[in-house]
Amino acid sequence: MLFDEIDALAIDRINSNDLREMGRATSSILKGLDSLNDTVVLIATTNLYKSFDKALIRRFDSVIDFSSYTQEDLIDIGEIILNDLLIKFKSAGRNMRLFRKILGCMNQIPYPGELKNLIKTSLAFSDSNSEYDYLKRLYAVVDKQNAETTLKNIQDKGFTVREIEILTGVSKSQVSRELRE
Repeated sequence: MLFDEIDALAIDRINSNDLREMGRATSSILKGLDSLNDTVVLIATTNLYKSFDKALIRRFDSVIDFSSYTQEDLIDIGEIILNDLLIKFKSAGRNMRLFRKILGCMNQIPYPGELKNLIKTSLAFSDSNSEYDYLKRLYAVVDKQNAETTLKNIQDKGFTVREIEILTGVSKSQVSRELRE
């Protein structure tokens, strides 16, 4: 049995914001779990684990925290998400090396749900006449905390002249000239 988003049914019974409705619901869930047949496998998901009643948590044999992704895990997941979305966005080009570099620049890569939304938004609002516009948009979101983005700043992050051209729209020859100066 799967309870997706179990927090909709059960939350901490001593929550000061609760008017007792959720407390009663949680108590009912606890009683139901206590009488559950041992042959039933129960799985529950939530993003609000810390808000749970400790008695509810004790009813489960195992608790798995999926929030311990490494940066490399999230980059790999991002690549899977992008590959899936590129099937739907035929005009978008595939440049996984640059995509991975962009994600690698993030201080904190968002978890998969938010990461998917970020990638999908970059694709959805990109110029269909420019195959890598989505990468330019994605980089703009990643680099938004940088008040002054210069070609040198981008180069210092390990991007090549060709990649800088994609990310800025400035021609390779112009990028080369400006970086030499």
